[in-house]
Amino acid sequence: MNKRIELRRSDKMLRKLFVVDIENAVGAGTISEDSCRNVRDRIEKTYHPGSSDLTVIGVSHKNNLFPAHAWDGARVVLKEGHDGADLALENVLSTENVEARFGEVVIVSGDNLFSAQARRLKSLGVRVTVDARARQLARVLAFSCLSVRFAPDALAA
Repeated sequence: MNKRIELRRSDKMLRKLFVVDIENAVGAGTISEDSCRNVRDRIEKTYHPGSSDLTVIGVSHKNNLFPAHAWDGARVVLKEGHDGADLALENVLSTENVEARFGEVVIVSGDNLFSAQARRLKSLGVRVTVDARARQLARVLAFSCLSVRFAPDALAA
């Protein structure tokens, strides 16, 4: 029985959750299928997600729902309005027991709003990485994470 529990812990430690503010990652309020695929391709080349990993994409406008589905296999969350994508993703981080399900969280956004959740998850033993453009990365978010990766400035298509 203890062996089974250890396997589950091991599986959790291998899983990654990618939370992607796609509008932030693209660098535009309106996204296209191509720009979404560009971000997906970069994330896949950088992090090599596995079949047990999960990607959640946040959008803040219903017009971005369809292009966001160009990221095959990703879950898309919507909250309209200012900081809507951030708030939708923050809700995922705060209410979906992420710390028990994933060993690593990659936040693809530079927005300050994620810093509290990043600190919370890190304090619970989750490896937290932020992936953002250097000029759009909030300093408090950078200091809240275990590691930072800088994204290229232009991924829009």
